[in-house]
Amino acid sequence: MAASATPQTRSDTADAITVIFLSAAALVIVGISTALRIGSTFRDSGIAWVIPIDEQPISATADSGAVQVEGIAQQAMVFATGVDAGSVAAIVAAIALWAIAALVVLGSVALVAWNLLRGRIFVPGNARAFDAIGWTLAVAPFVIVILETIGRNGVTATLGLGVVDPVHPIEFWAVTPIFATGVAVGLIAVAFRRGIRLRQQKEGLEKETEGLV
Repeated sequence: MAASATPQTRSDTADAITVIFLSAAALVIVGISTALRIGSTFRDSGIAWVIPIDEQPISATADSGAVQVEGIAQQAMVFATGVDAGSVAAIVAAIALWAIAALVVLGSVALVAWNLLRGRIFVPGNARAFDAIGWTLAVAPFVIVILETIGRNGVTATLGLGVVDPVHPIEFWAVTPIFATGVAVGLIAVAFRRGIRLRQQKEGLEKETEGLV
């Protein structure tokens, strides 16, 4: 059954077009940031990684050497060579999954905006788009945390620091708000499916009524 279109106001049209343009711009930013992240992680000196270190006083410059600062260092960027293939694959997978998740979310948002621009609101495509957003936000962050932990353990093991403890609960709590957002979007998908069923029932009743007249 073909989906009926809903008339759009100027405000609705402007909002949908704005979302589409912003999604396109965000896709470009995702591509650039992914390339920069790959370049900053895989360097000629080895795989770059920030690890915690024992607190120690430091004296350094900031603002391209214009300012001298003193403080306490708690982290340091290290370069590891000879990291095992599994850990390297996990690092690459974490970066790739981050990019793919962003593409799925932005693409789905653009699809919903495009359907709204055409006056198509309660249609299966929108429900599937919200499903894709919800599942991506609910699952991808946890998988990325696990992959990054595997990669970090490979780096620290190569440096002779041993394997860090498994994923710390704090790391999972840090992505919990994203998970909650994914669940909320999933509920929106459920609401859209109910709206689709109600629309189909309404259209069926209208056809039956027309047949009786």
